[in-house]
Amino acid sequence: MFLLTAACLFFLILGFTYLRMRGSGVAEDKNTSLLMFILTLILMMNSLYALHDKLAQVAGEHECGSSIQRNLTVQEAAAYLKNLDPEYESVLNTALQWILNSGEDVGIKCLSNDPNEMDVTNVTDVKYLESTSPKMSFRCRFRRAFVNVTHRLSILLLGIAVVWGVLHYMKYRWAKEEEETRQMYDMVVKIIDVLRSHSEACSENKDLQPYMPILHVRDSLIPPQDRRKMKKVWNRAVDFLAANESRVCTETRRIGGAEFLVWKWMQPSAACDKILVIPSKVWQGQAFHLDRRNSPPNSLTPCLKIRNMFDPVMEIGDHWHLAIQEAILEKCSDNDGIVHIAVDKNSREGCVYVKCLSPEYAGKAFKALHGSWFDGKLVTVKYLRLDRYHHRFPQALTCNTPLKPSNKHMNSMSHLRLRTGTTNSQGSS
Repeated sequence: MFLLTAACLFFLILGFTYLRMRGSGVAEDKNTSLLMFILTLILMMNSLYALHDKLAQVAGEHECGSSIQRNLTVQEAAAYLKNLDPEYESVLNTALQWILNSGEDVGIKCLSNDPNEMDVTNVTDVKYLESTSPKMSFRCRFRRAFVNVTHRLSILLLGIAVVWGVLHYMKYRWAKEEEETRQMYDMVVKIIDVLRSHSEACSENKDLQPYMPILHVRDSLIPPQDRRKMKKVWNRAVDFLAANESRVCTETRRIGGAEFLVWKWMQPSAACDKILVIPSKVWQGQAFHLDRRNSPPNSLTPCLKIRNMFDPVMEIGDHWHLAIQEAILEKCSDNDGIVHIAVDKNSREGCVYVKCLSPEYAGKAFKALHGSWFDGKLVTVKYLRLDRYHHRFPQALTCNTPLKPSNKHMNSMSHLRLRTGTTNSQGSS
C-alpha cells in the first residue's frame, strides 16, 4: 500500500513539473495529452487501491477459515473493478504490467497457471491475483496466534515427555539389569551347591551317576510357575558357569535313549582344597599410616561409618554380609569394644556401620580400619553421631556385649600373615 501511494505521488509531481517546464508556449493539444496521461495514472492507482483492498479481504477470509478461495482470477478482478467504475477495467492490464515491471512488493502478487513458475514477466501470462498482506480482524489474529503458540508448546511438551520417558525407561532397564545380575550370581551359587552335594553323595553311593542333566538341575531349583520369568537369569547363569567355572564340566550323555547336556563336578585336589579354605576377601595391608597430619581428633562418638567394604552388584549368596562382619572383627581383634555391626547390603558405596562401647574403642577401630586395603578397595572411615546411628538402627540401643570373631583362623588376615611370614623368613636368612 505504501508503494502504491508513493508511485501515485511520484507520477503527479512528475506531470506537474513537466507542465511548468513546457510553459505557456506549448501547444494546447500536448497539454491535453499530458493531462490525460496524468488522469490515466490517477485512474490506474485508484483501481490498484480498490483491487488491493478486495484481494486483502479475500485472503483474510481464507486465512480465518471462512472461505476456501485465497485469490481472484483476472476475470473476477476485472468484473469487480467494472462494478466499482467501468473505467477501472480499461486500465487493469496497464496496472498489472506496472506491477510486473516494478519488481517490488506492492501488496498484489501476480500468478500464472503453473504453480512452479515463481516470476511472471508478461501480463498475458497472469491468471490469478493474490494479496501478500491479508486483512484479518483482531479476533481472527488472536485466534491464529493462540493456535500457533499452543501448537509450538505442544511440540515442546511432547519433546520433554519423550526425553523423560527415555530416561525413565533407561533407569528402569539399568535397575532391572542389576537385579538380573544379582539373581544370576545367586543362581550360580545354588547350582554349585547342588553339584557339589551330588558329588559328595556319589562318593558315598557308587550306584549314582557322577553327573546331572542340566535341565534336571533347573527343574530342582526353579518352580514350574517361575521358569518362564527366570529363563533369562537361568541362561545367563549357564553361560557364566561355562565361561568362568573350571570345576563344572559340561558333557553330552545319553540317558533313557535321549541325549542330554549334563554337568559334572570336578573334585579339586587336596592342595586345591587348602587354597579354597582361604576366602577371596582379605585384608591386604595399609595404604598409609596415621600420623599427626592425617590422624583423626579424639572421638566424641562411639559410632563409625566404613566405606568401600564391598560391591553390592558383585556379591553372591544369601550370607555374604556375614563375611564382611567377620573381616571387621578379625581386623579389630585386639579391640573388645565393638558391640554392633550393620552391613547396608544395598549401599553402592559398600557402607558398614559399627557401634562401640565408648568413643575410645571407636578411636581404636578407626585407626585399625581407616586407610587399609580390603579386597582391592581402599577403606575409609568417619565418625557418626550416636543419635543418627540409633535412629537408623534402633536395635543397637540395647547392644552392650562385645562381639568376637566366630573362629580363630583369622582367614581375612591370611594375606597379611603370609606377607609377614615371608618377610620374617627373608630377614632370618
